[in-house]
Amino acid sequence: MQLPLDLVLLLAAVLAGNAAPPTCYSRMLGMRKEIKNSIENLQAEQFTKRCIAKLPNLHIDIHNSCVMSKMRNYLQAVEEMTNQRCKNVLQPTVRLIRRLYIIMVVPCKAELVFLTNNCSALQRPASTTI
Repeated sequence: MQLPLDLVLLLAAVLAGNAAPPTCYSRMLGMRKEIKNSIENLQAEQFTKRCIAKLPNLHIDIHNSCVMSKMRNYLQAVEEMTNQRCKNVLQPTVRLIRRLYIIMVVPCKAELVFLTNNCSALQRPASTTI
């Protein structure tokens, strides 16, 4: 049985559409979700929960122009921690935040649209961060 040419072309277009590379915007959203999950996992464990408690809350809204300074402040707070064990445990999350920051500043800057400049909106309780 031979498939009609229209059906073959439709299937090829669907498969090609799913294989498209992510845009900067979708990549930023994905990284935001990764960071959120990472922080939630850190908050679930007793030792790391104490480490996170010493840091400012981090809510990442890539549409808020204050998010850049918020991420910088968070990274700086981690650097200033005196407990080396906490710093070591936080490093995977710190790397994710740093990568997102760099992506937002350099390659994806043209796709980044800030819809708000509300720094107080990024001050959320720990249970609703990111």
